[in-house]
Amino acid sequence: MANFKKLVFVVFAVLIFMAGETGADDKDTEMQPEKTKIVVSYFYTTYRCPSCETIEKWSHEAIKDSFSEALKDGRLIWRAVNVDKPENKHFIKDYNLFTKSLIISEIKGKNEMKWKNMDKVWQLLRDQQKFFSYVTLGVKQYLEK
Repeated sequence: MANFKKLVFVVFAVLIFMAGETGADDKDTEMQPEKTKIVVSYFYTTYRCPSCETIEKWSHEAIKDSFSEALKDGRLIWRAVNVDKPENKHFIKDYNLFTKSLIISEIKGKNEMKWKNMDKVWQLLRDQQKFFSYVTLGVKQYLEK
C-alpha cells in the first residue's frame, strides 16, 4: 500500500510539473511579438511573352543573389503566382493588377501592413543592372525597417 501511495504521489507530481511547463510555454508564445515577413510576388498569367519571363527571371535572380540569408531564415519569401488560376484571381483586385506585376508586401502575423507595385520593372527591361538595382533597393527598403 505504501508503494501505491508513492506511485500516486510521483504520478501526481509529474502531472503538476508537466501542466506547469505547458502553461509556461503558452505564456511565452503569447508574449512573442508577431513576426514580420516580406513577400515578393511576381504575378503572371498563363500566356507569357519573353518580356514577362525576363521580369520573373531577373526579379528572382536579384532577390536570390542579394538576400540569400533573408530567404534562408524566412524573413523574405519569393513566389511566382499565376493569376489565371481560380484560387489566385483575388490578387487582381487586391493589388489592382492590369498586367504582369512584381509586388513587395509586408506581412505581420496574418495581416498585410503595406505593399508596393514595382511598376518600373517594365521600363528597365533593357538594362539588367538597373533592373537589379531597382528590385534590390525596393526589397531592401522593406527589409531594413
